[in-house]
Amino acid sequence: MHTHKFRLLYPVLGLLLTTPGWANERHFTLSYESATLPAGAVEIEPQTTFRMGRDQYYLGMDHRLEFEVGITDRLMAAIYLNWGSETARSGSEIVSGSASQGVSAEFKYNLTSASADAIGSALYLELGASPLEYDIEAKLLLDKRVGAWQLASNLIYEREWGYDGFWNNEHKLALSLGATHFVTDHLTLGAEVYGQATLEQSGVGSDTALEHGALFAGPVVGYSSQSWWLVTSVTPQIVGFGDAVTAAGTTRDLQDFHAVQTRVILGIHL
Repeated sequence: MHTHKFRLLYPVLGLLLTTPGWANERHFTLSYESATLPAGAVEIEPQTTFRMGRDQYYLGMDHRLEFEVGITDRLMAAIYLNWGSETARSGSEIVSGSASQGVSAEFKYNLTSASADAIGSALYLELGASPLEYDIEAKLLLDKRVGAWQLASNLIYEREWGYDGFWNNEHKLALSLGATHFVTDHLTLGAEVYGQATLEQSGVGSDTALEHGALFAGPVVGYSSQSWWLVTSVTPQIVGFGDAVTAAGTTRDLQDFHAVQTRVILGIHL
């Protein structure tokens, strides 16, 4: 009798173990998707980005530890702790250093659903602050599930204020595109493209000019389970543009950007 009752629970337990925990797991590292955490849900996301290769030896690592919470079923908020390290050649020496990169706050509001509506959409705002740098980043997030494919695109504007003897103002315009295929219900394989242009204004009243820009593209792999998900990408620089490229006579900007970036993001549902 008791054995029969437990057997009736097996299909239910199987469904719980194979159903994704929440619908907001990320499938890309450079593009955000429109889904948000349910109200009251909490998630932690450690993230590491490796930046390798410049005009001389260079290795940079940026770390972010994010705590996310669902405020409503459409609005989520998060706080990031940022820190990093760099190792680079300076003349004949290799110099290393590490430092805190300040804190950031994120807000994402879902407008339409990627599954129920023609296209998923959300508004994203990020505020960052460190002792010598402040920035505001706004994004329009678009995504869509088409059969076994997940598509995403972000339109990005960032305003950055940095102090280096005097205040510099930078405007960054960027576009990201991503497409990934569900190989299984849990495993995805795809590609991402990311392009950025930086406009800089040095000093009060000075003109704003295109300083530098670059285009990156490469593969992305993701895996999700009931309680966690993982996504990683490798995106080499395809081409650079701006003053640094013109002056160096090269096709890539290895002065302001890097040759290749690798990013790993882990999401854990709490």
